[in-house]
Amino acid sequence: MSSIFGGLFSPAPQQLGEKIDFVYVCEWFLFLSFFFVFASGFLHKFMDAKAIAKANGGSFLGAFQMACFIPLAYVSYYGIITWFFSEQFQASRTAEERLFGPVSDNVRKIGEVQIAFQAWDFLISLFNSELNSVEMLLHHAMTGLLCYWMLSLPYMSFYGIYFMGVCEISSLPLSVVDFMRFFPDYKDKYPLINMINSLLFGVLFVWFRIIKWIQYSAGAWRDSMHVLKMKKLPVPRSVVVGVLVLNVFFTALQIVWCGLLFKEAKKMFLGGEDGKKSDEKKKN
Repeated sequence: MSSIFGGLFSPAPQQLGEKIDFVYVCEWFLFLSFFFVFASGFLHKFMDAKAIAKANGGSFLGAFQMACFIPLAYVSYYGIITWFFSEQFQASRTAEERLFGPVSDNVRKIGEVQIAFQAWDFLISLFNSELNSVEMLLHHAMTGLLCYWMLSLPYMSFYGIYFMGVCEISSLPLSVVDFMRFFPDYKDKYPLINMINSLLFGVLFVWFRIIKWIQYSAGAWRDSMHVLKMKKLPVPRSVVVGVLVLNVFFTALQIVWCGLLFKEAKKMFLGGEDGKKSDEKKKN
């Protein structure tokens, strides 16, 4: 390799029989680690010291969101161009093709970057109480496992494009919203940017992670139940069942997060309890 990050955004073609390029995965892991350190230093140098002092966790969470934006944009880009604009991908398929079909270059890009990102996210989350909830650590570990199965067996590469790629488009405006949340001074300074990204996140989340998520989850369940009737499978039955169990876990997370999203939307547009109490005090 010409340089350590020379092929970061354009991995070398896989040789026949290769499943996962772990060198490429490690390159992404190191890139995210170095970028996090750079972003943290950048914030300290160019951001108002008072804003950092008021921030939740100092520059740590701001640098974290800046680092997260890059892999999320990468996988969502390849997910969208494949899911919506690839004629070959959109061709009619059987359940066997959707579940056991070969891994395309774009699927491999999404899977390998997700493995690196989820491993990095898991490790860095251990150092901050805002990030290290049990459900989020499980989310990172299980997402990495699903991507490993998707590439190594291979299994569910068709649905992987949507769940590991397309869905991440909703996380991009969320990164901006979270950045503003961690730095309340900038949230107050740029309320329009915060509102636009909040609305965009809400719309994208409901469409891609609730409505279409449930639709494609139902398709994955139908295909899985179909192949489980086969006497012989190209992957272990435990993997097929395990993916269905994890789909229930991830779907439950989406629903819980959607509930939190509606609560925040209610506060934004109707005002929360604090707003009502302050209004009552003003009247009195």
